[in-house]
Amino acid sequence: MPVRANALSPLDVAVARSISPGGCPSAGDVDMASPTSWASLPNRPRTSESRRPSFSASNAPDTIPQSAWRVQPGHYIAFTIDKEGAAIAAGYADGSKEKEAILQFPMGRYIGLVVGSYVQKADDNTRWLEELIVMFVARTPPTVPGTQPWYVPIAPFHVEGDTCRGPPLRTKTLFPWKDRAQWTTFGTRLQIQTLHESKLSFDMDDDEFTRFEHRLTADHEDMDQKLQTGDDAFKDAIDKLRPPSEPLPAIVWRDIRGEHGEDPAEFVTQIYALDELMQRFAAGQSA
Repeated sequence: MPVRANALSPLDVAVARSISPGGCPSAGDVDMASPTSWASLPNRPRTSESRRPSFSASNAPDTIPQSAWRVQPGHYIAFTIDKEGAAIAAGYADGSKEKEAILQFPMGRYIGLVVGSYVQKADDNTRWLEELIVMFVARTPPTVPGTQPWYVPIAPFHVEGDTCRGPPLRTKTLFPWKDRAQWTTFGTRLQIQTLHESKLSFDMDDDEFTRFEHRLTADHEDMDQKLQTGDDAFKDAIDKLRPPSEPLPAIVWRDIRGEHGEDPAEFVTQIYALDELMQRFAAGQSA
């Protein structure tokens, strides 16, 4: 399978270090994610960290095999936060009350479209580490005032012709839900710890994904203009819904069918609540 280039420039940003894609992360793997993953959330203290070179398909040297990109742009995925990886990254031992509290923390499963895919060599140089930029899928367009136009419908859609956002996006395998909105500006950044493979995948052909990229670029330009004039509350709401600067440890499914959250804002709320829990632990407080 040829490697598809990443989405256009608004998302071609600096890439953070990743967690191993292996199903059973070790401490040596997870320290790459460290609490800087959570510190990258808006309004959280920043922590400087040295970074290893990361590559997209468009800038990778010939020494990187195409097989390094297991999940390419244009593919839909299901995902959730890997709480085990988050606990290990924070340094909590098996059986500790902190780790148990993190493992029991309620975290949903969500759907998104991969628009950026990056790889880098692990510290031990034995495997490739993968990082994804994902745009949220929701039942409705974004709800923050002024952001409602930043989506594209996904077929099957109740209006199958052109809409005010263009014709609905079509996947090569019929999308498993009706009347869903593909957000164009809001999403997250994930580092694959566990990838559940499947023969069934939901992706777009190159022409359809290129059409989406053009919509994505236009909406990011609109967002940048509105951020210049918006008040602090608007900017804060936008920042929390945009992909963070550091990746979050994730479990990823190629088959997107099954139970999942319909409102990506709930994912963001869960992330911040988990961050607050880990901040309390770091300060020596109990749950």
